[in-house]
Amino acid sequence: MILDNDPLGLYSTDIKCEGSTRATQYCIDDFMKLLYGSRKIVDMTILTCEKYHALMLCFENRDLVVFIKSGLTSGYPGEGPKGTSLIIRLAEEAGIIIKEMKATSSLFKRINSSRATVKDVEFIKKNSTENFDYDRLCLPNVDKEYIKRAKDSFKKNKDIIFVRKEDEKTKDAAEINLGKINKKLDMLIKKLDKIEINTNNSGLSSTLKEILTILSSIKTVFGS
Repeated sequence: MILDNDPLGLYSTDIKCEGSTRATQYCIDDFMKLLYGSRKIVDMTILTCEKYHALMLCFENRDLVVFIKSGLTSGYPGEGPKGTSLIIRLAEEAGIIIKEMKATSSLFKRINSSRATVKDVEFIKKNSTENFDYDRLCLPNVDKEYIKRAKDSFKKNKDIIFVRKEDEKTKDAAEINLGKINKKLDMLIKKLDKIEINTNNSGLSSTLKEILTILSSIKTVFGS
């Protein structure tokens, strides 16, 4: 019998898939969320299959690998190639090691259907190289100004999402009807008072007194 040194899988590699095959912008957004997140990306492998590209991102503590699905492209003018160029330039700016590997269609399908495995990760690490076709993958019109606009747009949209969520929390809190709560607590306290008067069981009476004390405290909080 082989000894299992990690029966709960506590030291397993966490593999996640982000982005979209249908929208380059989702790939850019998810990459930027990870880039500016709490975990540092140390290397990025561009997986190339024909004109399509997916990404494998490895992080500093090595317990997490994130794939960005193949909504990125190259070889023609358009948003797909611009997205690929932007991500490469952002990775360069952040000091991330960039590699490339030619991938099979079967590997792409596993990534795009969120079924990439630890075996896939190990294979990519072993076969990727830092020599990649920079001129093909980086459009010259994705310059410093383009990158700045993309960053500003990301930060602006991120702030809007945060504010909306906070507003929703405030709205939920404001919609609590304190009048109805106090009315129901009053009715409950009166009912328990009647039960206490009519009962001869001292144990039950003591319990009811404790409940009345708790309810009165709750009413005081909501009434303030």
